Amino acid sequence: MVSLRNNKRIYPLLGAIIVFVLSFSVLYLGDNIGLSDNGDFRRVLLVNNMEYKDDNNYYYLFKQDYKMKVEGDTFKDKISYLCETNDEEEIYSSPQFIIIKASKVMNFVVNTVFGFDETNYNIAFLAFIYILMLSMAAWGIFTFFADEALKLRIAVFLIFIIMFCDAGYLLYFNSFYGEPLQYVSVMLLISLGLLIYKRPTIPKIACFFVSLYFFAGSKLANVPYSIIVSLLALSFAFLRKNKAYKVGVGICVILAAVCIANLYMSIPDWMHNDTTYQSVFFGAVKESETPEKDLEQLGIDQKYLPLVNTHAYMDEGEYPIDITTPEFQKDFYDNVSKVDVAFFYLRHPIRFIQKVMLSIENSGCIRPLNAGNSETVIMDYSNRYSAWSNIRVATRFLFNPYIVFAMAIIMTAYVVLVNVYIVKNKKQTDEKRLYMIMALYVLIVGLWINMCLPILGNGEADLMKHMFLFTNCMDILFAAIIIGIVNMHTRNKIVTVAVILITTFCLQIEPPKETIEFGRYNGKNLKWEVLANYSDGSKLIVTKKCVTERIFDDTNNMWETSDLREWLNSEFINEFTMDELAKIVPVRNEVMLTYNDRGLAVSGNHTHYWSASRDNVADLSETAYKYYVDDMVFIPTLDMMETIDVNGSYWILCPYGYNDKMQRYMKNDGFILHTNVDNIYGVRAALRIKP
Repeated sequence: MVSLRNNKRIYPLLGAIIVFVLSFSVLYLGDNIGLSDNGDFRRVLLVNNMEYKDDNNYYYLFKQDYKMKVEGDTFKDKISYLCETNDEEEIYSSPQFIIIKASKVMNFVVNTVFGFDETNYNIAFLAFIYILMLSMAAWGIFTFFADEALKLRIAVFLIFIIMFCDAGYLLYFNSFYGEPLQYVSVMLLISLGLLIYKRPTIPKIACFFVSLYFFAGSKLANVPYSIIVSLLALSFAFLRKNKAYKVGVGICVILAAVCIANLYMSIPDWMHNDTTYQSVFFGAVKESETPEKDLEQLGIDQKYLPLVNTHAYMDEGEYPIDITTPEFQKDFYDNVSKVDVAFFYLRHPIRFIQKVMLSIENSGCIRPLNAGNSETVIMDYSNRYSAWSNIRVATRFLFNPYIVFAMAIIMTAYVVLVNVYIVKNKKQTDEKRLYMIMALYVLIVGLWINMCLPILGNGEADLMKHMFLFTNCMDILFAAIIIGIVNMHTRNKIVTVAVILITTFCLQIEPPKETIEFGRYNGKNLKWEVLANYSDGSKLIVTKKCVTERIFDDTNNMWETSDLREWLNSEFINEFTMDELAKIVPVRNEVMLTYNDRGLAVSGNHTHYWSASRDNVADLSETAYKYYVDDMVFIPTLDMMETIDVNGSYWILCPYGYNDKMQRYMKNDGFILHTNVDNIYGVRAALRIKP
């Protein structure tokens, strides 16, 4: 008996220790990896009296060390100062600052003990706190399953280790984004919810609501969902009949609702203004065929029509109208709200569904694709412990809009049927069953809200990062499905696994493309993929695979003068015959320009916007800064992205709009990123040939 009890304790403890060690190993075994700044760090650093130790390239390189201000005469005074907030900055309340201040104190104590510079801040201490919180969540989840069969315990352990310790999640721990606190809070909420179900106590319930508060404040877009969760958490009261216990639950719910509502009240006006601007001009009316009518329905003056398709973080010189004037504040910010946007979408449900589908398609990658994670190579992507990230993208199962909608609708219908059953069979419904129904409500409401809220609250700006919580929810749902499969009878298990595998296989099916042989390189015949057939019989072709790996250029991202363009039109075609060279038809290519090179543009009025999705990478390119280049041999262009086979990582003909030294490239997982022009990537040649 004692041995059995010890085994039940050892399994969760050992599992939590493995999670802790593995998480540290992913981030620090070898070259340190984390996430670079995309512009969000600055306000967090200012509020917490911190700054960059080295300002060079902080947007594209992960930074391990920062500087923190330390003031005071005594050790106690300095600790007190480290816990202060910079009130001179326009801030919002966030429990994330509590975690950051704790990491500052840890840094200071270590610096003092070992004689280091007391102002040095190593972000590893922040990662340590997040890893500790994740390990505590793992302990709680493993404890809940400690009484279950061995096969189920092994399944839960492997799911947590493979899926929820994936680098896609852990890289956030080495950053100042709100996502890591959001992530560990979600895992703690699941852990505490399971432990409360097993043995409800007021201390566990209090910890649940503290975690909910941290979740709500990690990203203020979580506040509406958190209030709903706090109300649904009244179901804790069902689990015990003790009156004092029920009163305690009620008090916890009220306190949580008040604290979370206070978080929402603390959101500064600039944040409301920016997100409202995005949700309208870069969301509801973006690429609309009837923008005049749309603005009228939103109650916006027609004189602001030129702002359609612009977002809130452009350079001031790019706006066709000054949006910093009191007039614009009165006409737009004081006049339009998220509620107006919601009612607009109710009048245009098809448009809303299309935009939600776009959001789902952007939830494929866990880590943000506009932030590098290397300390030494700009915009480099570590593949360390990323098996789940790679499987997730490769299978396309969890971010296919049709599958996601189907899963959400089926789950919603299931809950409705369960409610009907409960109403008809009240006497057969116990307290724990009601609790589980409430847990299902939380999951379903979370899916729907996090599927729709990013597009409703912030438009299409930075969609991949804003879909992080939805991605997390889908992974949790999929983990629950796997656990359910493990518990199924053999026949049901085979059928369910077969359905998942067949669906995944069908998602990989693509119609075969026409291929031809043309030319030679390095003594071998070249195979080409036909992307277009023209009425004159000519064909647009691209090499089936990368022919080599090269830098784009060693100076800048101007295609016309690039080393890569010169190589393609000289060395690459050296082995082509005269007849083959005669068949190549010159092509006039449309080439985007960076913001700094906009003076060379022959058309366009804005920088080409960033998108990692193949289907949307060319969005608004027709109105972006551009010029034209006549090419014989070139690299894949934007209009090829939707149809081209991925087949490796290779340069594409599009500069990154906000940096003169960065070029876009197709990653081998099918997403389109940007990196320094002097990094080495594959080359797929493209050309047009006569019949």
